[in-house]
Amino acid sequence: MRKFVLYLFMVHLGLIVQPLVAQPAIFNNSILSIPQGAAIVNGEPSYYNNIQLISDIEGNFTLLAAQQSNLVSVDTVVVTVLQSFPVQVSVIVAGNKSVPCVQLQTPAVVRNGSVFTVILAETTLGPAESCIAVLDPFETSIPLDVAGLAAGSYKVSVNGVEAEFSL
Repeated sequence: MRKFVLYLFMVHLGLIVQPLVAQPAIFNNSILSIPQGAAIVNGEPSYYNNIQLISDIEGNFTLLAAQQSNLVSVDTVVVTVLQSFPVQVSVIVAGNKSVPCVQLQTPAVVRNGSVFTVILAETTLGPAESCIAVLDPFETSIPLDVAGLAAGSYKVSVNGVEAEFSL
């Protein structure tokens, strides 16, 4: 459990990308509130909102609450490498949201060795909201932080759909 909590916290603090204003994690009255986070457990990605962890006297955290978000359906992943200085890499993702009334959430990006994992989820409808039940296509670009990486082959996986690129 401690690894899961630490991983959620690490993703929130530094690995969520896109130029959006991030809400900070807040620690108050022994409760750590994290607005968004992602986890990869046994190779399966998950995305969470409104995460609350409680701290005990030894500094360990226990999960109190978290709302899991639906991951979007990904059809294609295309990597673009701009031969600039410094080199810039983006992932163009196309797929479908479950309904037109939800938005894409900030993607979570983590790199382990030569593999980038991107977790892309959608917002949820409120309890009083309804929406036509039809898939809604999307396309989005997600920058990858490749600063300082060695030349070589890399892989990116977006909700399980993979592509490769070279630096």
